Amino acid sequence: MITLLRLTSLLLGGALIAIPPYALLLFAHGLGEPHTTHAFSTFLPPTLMIGLALGSGPLLVGLPGLATGARNPKARIVAGMLLAVSIAGFLAIGFDGYLTRVLTPAVLLVEAVLFAFFIWPARRFSASEARSPGPRDERHGGQ
Repeated sequence: MITLLRLTSLLLGGALIAIPPYALLLFAHGLGEPHTTHAFSTFLPPTLMIGLALGSGPLLVGLPGLATGARNPKARIVAGMLLAVSIAGFLAIGFDGYLTRVLTPAVLLVEAVLFAFFIWPARRFSASEARSPGPRDERHGGQ
């Protein structure tokens, strides 16, 4: 189950990073305005930033051992915030066209499952670590 969720997260993150530049480039070609090399270099960075904002959260969650467990709380916080940015971005895109009416709920569902499965349990990890004595405390009588 974890492997399937990680694979889904990696694929979703990669797709969300690559799709906005590609889709906007296809849209420009559909309008009959093919890009020259100079125009493409000015076209790519803003759309790539949109893709990075949407896809880096799922991509970080999908990397093994980075955003789970009690070892890397900062990576979990960053991945959780990036997932929140991605969710907010998809809510801002809205349900305008047919594709977004189908794609947006699916992506929001997958991101909610990723957040609930990988990021939210981290709260429990940190709380249990604070209450349980470490190995040093047991050897020295809790002091």
